[in-house]
Amino acid sequence: MKILSRIFPLIVFFLSLVNAASETIIIPSLAMKKGFKASVVTPKEYASGKRYSVVYLLHGYSGNYSTWSKIAPLEAYSDSFRIILVCPDGDYNSWYLDSPVKTNSAFATYIVKEVIPCIDQRYRTWPDAKGRAIVGSSMGGHGALTLLAMHPDMFCGAGSISGIMDLTEFPGEWDIASVLGPFDHNQRSWQLHSFVGMAENLNGKNRAIILDCGASDFALPGNRNAHQLLQKLQIPHEYLERPGSHTLSYSAGEIGTHLRYLTAMLLPPGK
Repeated sequence: MKILSRIFPLIVFFLSLVNAASETIIIPSLAMKKGFKASVVTPKEYASGKRYSVVYLLHGYSGNYSTWSKIAPLEAYSDSFRIILVCPDGDYNSWYLDSPVKTNSAFATYIVKEVIPCIDQRYRTWPDAKGRAIVGSSMGGHGALTLLAMHPDMFCGAGSISGIMDLTEFPGEWDIASVLGPFDHNQRSWQLHSFVGMAENLNGKNRAIILDCGASDFALPGNRNAHQLLQKLQIPHEYLERPGSHTLSYSAGEIGTHLRYLTAMLLPPGK
């Protein structure tokens, strides 16, 4: 029994190094006066003591912090790309914006000024734009690109899968009006809070950008328009259209491509 008591902790230790580790944490928001859950996946080599780049994964409308872990093998991606993956909660309909009409909805501030500092403090990260990227699907795709446009100094790049690029195309959908006010009386605000309304901010910033949308997706026209706008603004980016529609399975199938593209721009593990 004494031998087993000595060996068992070692077995547990070595098993912990075999695969990536996932945990759920609560990240408080002073801006919204409440806490939100986040899923954090660290690679199997995290115990080596090195620092790692972070990719933030934003969920879509009606999802939550656990959505990505349910549809994609995040542990395998964390291991193979040697990165930390963080899935924050964006509430089911925040659109990752600071709402001008809902005082308790400030998710742009939350992600940039509360989630990222918390992760940098709690984990061994590269606390620099070169050590961060952000990806999202649908509402999260909108969030990833708008957060990059609003804070290009915070991320090396961003990816959107089936993202909603222009909120004004969908005036009656997905509770957007609860975040930005009724469309008929707030059209200018809707435009300015859309990615196409702030894409010009990325001119000359040299950030990695990838837009990706299914060929049968209702969001395809908006993605094509965003692609053409970026071309007009001479902002370098990757643009993908693949067979598929606006589904979680499409997002799950494409996330590996986005991680491969963005991690090529991120700092590798180091001390």
